[in-house]
Amino acid sequence: MTLGFEPVQVDAGAGVATSSHVASTILGLIQEGKILPGQPLPPERDLAESLVVSRTTVREAIHELTLRGIIRKRQGSGTVVIAPSSASEHLLREMSQSDRDTLEEIDLRLVLEPQVSGLAAARRTDSDLVSLAACCNDDPASLSTEESLELDQAFHAAIARAAQNQLIASLERVVSEWVLDFRRSSHLTAEGRVASMNGHRQILDAITRGDTDAAVRLMSDHIQDVGTI
Repeated sequence: MTLGFEPVQVDAGAGVATSSHVASTILGLIQEGKILPGQPLPPERDLAESLVVSRTTVREAIHELTLRGIIRKRQGSGTVVIAPSSASEHLLREMSQSDRDTLEEIDLRLVLEPQVSGLAAARRTDSDLVSLAACCNDDPASLSTEESLELDQAFHAAIARAAQNQLIASLERVVSEWVLDFRRSSHLTAEGRVASMNGHRQILDAITRGDTDAAVRLMSDHIQDVGTI
């Protein structure tokens, strides 16, 4: 059994790929839809070959993703990706039918995301930091609107996962859909794309340092900054 895509070189910078890098890579494949909810993961040997790492590294990465509630071992099915909760999907459908204005969306984000960032600073794992850093490496001046938007969504989703709470991660997915149009508008200009990336890098620094107060404050500042662009 092999993955349905070409071998992926795990990005470990200038160092050796660790289980945290592999966990981040597998998570990226899940987010890209290359490994679907309910689909069993290939055996460790095939994953190791496709990701060009050792089986031990893959085993440790799978263990971490299991602890984080992203995948689960099921009797007779192997290790499978957990599907988003039906409750969050229902909530998304219901809210999508109503009209929301920008101020409501900013209020919602200010209530939720700064506190989630504080939790992420307190609870993040090494693989969380790898995922967050991957969203902050690009030069915003070289990004298109859609590329910048994609990195924005990925960054905030990674923060929610770093909080190590499946309910928060599910809620973030819903909120991300609710505020998609507003978020896209903030990436239409070069100024907006630069402001977004600069804010993300400051938040990443606070989370990396484990500074919960700074993470909360910087996320609040970031949401208000992009709301005025």
